[in-house]
Amino acid sequence: MEFNFLTMMAYLIVVITIVTMVFGIIAYSVYKMRESKRAQKKQIHNEEKQKNEAEKDKYLFFEQVEIVL
Repeated sequence: MEFNFLTMMAYLIVVITIVTMVFGIIAYSVYKMRESKRAQKKQIHNEEKQKNEAEKDKYLFFEQVEIVL
């Protein structure tokens, strides 16, 4: 049996390239999942912010208080 250093290095380069591509795809999918969660949280936060601003606009200068006599 003959030990061929160049063949072994060629296989090693191919394997490392494939592993790098797989990890790249995994990292990209994880990134996209995190971005979608961040967008959902931002949307919920914006809805709450709009609700609070609408409440502020309702009582622009004075707070409406019921007077009891």
